Amino acid sequence: MPAPALAATSPVEGLRRRRLGFLEVLAQSVAVLAPTAALVTVPALVAAAGGVLTVPAFAAAGALVVLVAWSVRHAARRMAAVGGVYSYCARGLGPVTGVVCGWALVVAYAALAVSSCTGAALYAAALLGWADEPAAVALGVVVVGAGVGLVAARGVQLSARLVLALEAVSLTLVLVLLGVLLLGGGPRAGAAEPAGAVLVDAVPTAGGAALALLLAVTAFMGFESSSVLGVESRRPLLFVPRAVLWTPALGGVVLLLGAAAQVVLLREAPLAVLLSGAPLDGLVRAEAGGLLPSLLDAAAAAAFVACTSGAVTALVRVLFSMGREGVLPSALGEARDRTGTPVRALLAALPPVVLVPVVVLLTGAPPRAVLSGAVTVAAFGSLLAYALVSAAAPALLHRIGELTRPALVGGVVASASCAVLLVGAAVAGPWAGGQSMALVFAALLVPGLVRLVWLRRRHPERLARAGVYDEPTRRSLLRTGT
Repeated sequence: MPAPALAATSPVEGLRRRRLGFLEVLAQSVAVLAPTAALVTVPALVAAAGGVLTVPAFAAAGALVVLVAWSVRHAARRMAAVGGVYSYCARGLGPVTGVVCGWALVVAYAALAVSSCTGAALYAAALLGWADEPAAVALGVVVVGAGVGLVAARGVQLSARLVLALEAVSLTLVLVLLGVLLLGGGPRAGAAEPAGAVLVDAVPTAGGAALALLLAVTAFMGFESSSVLGVESRRPLLFVPRAVLWTPALGGVVLLLGAAAQVVLLREAPLAVLLSGAPLDGLVRAEAGGLLPSLLDAAAAAAFVACTSGAVTALVRVLFSMGREGVLPSALGEARDRTGTPVRALLAALPPVVLVPVVVLLTGAPPRAVLSGAVTVAAFGSLLAYALVSAAAPALLHRIGELTRPALVGGVVASASCAVLLVGAAVAGPWAGGQSMALVFAALLVPGLVRLVWLRRRHPERLARAGVYDEPTRRSLLRTGT
């Protein structure tokens, strides 16, 4: 029997197809979600903004993200794409909306890489006693960026294995430290100083509640990033959907318990600990001392390195997909023959990820302000992408005749919820950390929109190719005889 008419090469030729097992695919989502880094930084930010709504904010954020993941899973079960969520959106809602989603992801992954690279450098500097030296943190950013780039250039398989090991060790350390603090009762405020309950038990404004929910969502960002490994996964239509759904479901349990534990500890601790910018670190130093603070710094630094690696991996593959389609310059769509690494996309992504925080730090900005500001920008980008892909998944199922009522309802609810949260945090949130970062995100969105208008007017044929995905080739056809 003659073979079916298949193409000689895949549209995403150059990547190392069908190499990654399930744990390596899962590692990508876990690394970018970064439960350890989230536990170290996010609960205190949410508590400062949301007060008594801290734990409910984490529960609501987890439920929303799992609903989004369920919608993404429908698309991931039907196509293997290097652009991940961007490609699903382009195939479901068309190339124009797809490019908006794709550029929002570019901004989100780049901002998350900036934030996590700064976090890794900050905690490494704290480990060495240089946390108060901006130049030392800036140097650390360069070192972390260079190290992540070298590992990424060696191939995604090495990167995935490394980040999984780093995250496993760091999460274990942080959970043990939280357990030690809870058993010891944690530090308590003296009679002459206010306790953290002043903020932890405060009733927030509507804008504060919206910002708290937005910040809680940041703890789950990146769960979808394993979708960019659809081409490189051994069984993409099985492994990717599992990783996309399991990561926020299991990670949400860890984050919810960790947030609840920190609320208990911060309620009785001195208010200065909550406002210090590193409350968990302050709790450990006040209660335990000795080697434990250094272990926390090491665990946080390792987790942020893993997150940086995962965010860069996702960013590079979205750029590669857009370059291969012609949506962005075609040079970004080239991959190294030996390792299958999109080297030019990597070289385009890394300099801004490193230089932006270095320049901002050297102008005198506090490292924690850079970390929290960048992660808020990433949250706006992620929420926009989640709103669009949640709407795109039912549209994609409808196009292929497989739409069900639960998929439709779930997609509409997830999309509308993300859109309401996005607008609420941007409009009603406080200026510091809310509206100001929304303006930064809007400014970063402009170049992508300008490119989109240019493509529609000058090169509609390139725009029409948005959403490229892997296809069977003659070489991949299994033949049992001649």
